Amino acid sequence: MSYSSQQTRQRILDCAKLEFLEQGFQKANLRKIATDAKATTGALYNHFKNKAVLFDALVKEPADTLLETFCEMHKQAEEEASPSNKKQMTETSEKDTDWVLDYIYDNFDAFRLIFCCSQGTAYSDYLDRLSEIEENSYRRMIHALHPSGEPVSDFFIHVICSSGLRQLREVVAHNLSKPEAEAFMEQIKRFRFAGWQEILGQ
Repeated sequence: MSYSSQQTRQRILDCAKLEFLEQGFQKANLRKIATDAKATTGALYNHFKNKAVLFDALVKEPADTLLETFCEMHKQAEEEASPSNKKQMTETSEKDTDWVLDYIYDNFDAFRLIFCCSQGTAYSDYLDRLSEIEENSYRRMIHALHPSGEPVSDFFIHVICSSGLRQLREVVAHNLSKPEAEAFMEQIKRFRFAGWQEILGQ
């Protein structure tokens, strides 16, 4: 790819990000993106065959990294889960929550696109996918802590996990500064850990 072609591609990506953020995926207009990028629609289609591919180019790498790391975090948490290891479990959970928030803020525009502007794309269920990973992991961890019988229902776990991830969406949707988000998540961690300790009898 020539330097001029690389510049055109980057201008298209920059203008597409703004258009998707302002209009959402479904209402975003490729002709406007091309015009804003000072490119022809033909040039746009040479780089990105359709709107979905263009959106994917903006979000795929951070989305995949977070998803893969999220899986690894929960796998490690499951390995640590035991009645004698509750302190380490809490410390790991706090560390993992901090990493997720840091990563989202390092890639803020991409996750704002995913969380708030992705209706009609393959990323519209992204939070649901994260929630499913967490739900399944929580079930296994709670079973490890209470092998004689789980103290909470599957529905309880589902609601707690899905609502927790939507708290991250709210942070992004309301465009909180990182210090504001960190202060908010610190309160959430305290609230959730105290609740789990009560429910699990820790």
